[in-house]
Amino acid sequence: MSDAADTYAAAKANLRDTVKWLATSLAAVGGAVIAGASINGLASLQGQALTVAALLGGAGLIAILRAIGIMVQLLTSNVFYFSDLEEPENDITKEINEHARDILSPQTPAIADLVRFRQGAVDDLGRSQPGDPLYELAFRKWVAANDLIARVTSLGQFLALRNAFTKQQGNLFGLTIVIILTLGGYAVIVGTKSDFSSELAPKIVFKPGPGWSDAAASLAKTCGGDPLNGSMIQKKSFDGWVSIRLAEPGKCSGLELTVPASLVQLVGPTP
Repeated sequence: MSDAADTYAAAKANLRDTVKWLATSLAAVGGAVIAGASINGLASLQGQALTVAALLGGAGLIAILRAIGIMVQLLTSNVFYFSDLEEPENDITKEINEHARDILSPQTPAIADLVRFRQGAVDDLGRSQPGDPLYELAFRKWVAANDLIARVTSLGQFLALRNAFTKQQGNLFGLTIVIILTLGGYAVIVGTKSDFSSELAPKIVFKPGPGWSDAAASLAKTCGGDPLNGSMIQKKSFDGWVSIRLAEPGKCSGLELTVPASLVQLVGPTP
């Protein structure tokens, strides 16, 4: 066979690369949404809110897995035989026959003619012996027919992949919408709960006293706030000690400190 068999290799590779890109993009979207939602926010949910968030997150992940499964199926190489084109009602056969002038030879204006042409060459080879003029002619016809069959089979494989992708486009679009809505809803519920819990966390301010050292005073001066203020980190606080996250304004916004409880003053709800 000649290199004609690889005529559509680049087109098939481009289509597979497109499917791979879609699969990667969907996985990245799901990962970004899940990673962006606060785990602490999910852990703080209760009752109906927890149920809704779990259902939305689960549905989104299932939709992602389903979409990736479809694309993996598309990427799986299926063997395509020329005999698959011998059925006249085959959609791919009809499409090739419609463009026969661009694909087939004048001697074989349709797939059925190509089949007969090759079979005639095989019959002539069977009726002759090597070295006979008829044998040499039949062999050249057989080689020419197989070269053309290789090119047509390669085109048929590409068209089969393209048709399968086109058939699944609606499903992939629907799954994408489901992924956006479900994971978006999950992120909103978890994010809102996380922000709400942060709003209710006890606010504290440093209360200078006998234990207030020069170093702490220097910290307050450097951070640009005296007294410093922030929110209590309840999970990191323990007996006699309080963990805080400094709040704006100030240069040290977001800084976490653990200090003796005697050095802070609680303002707002207490745990």
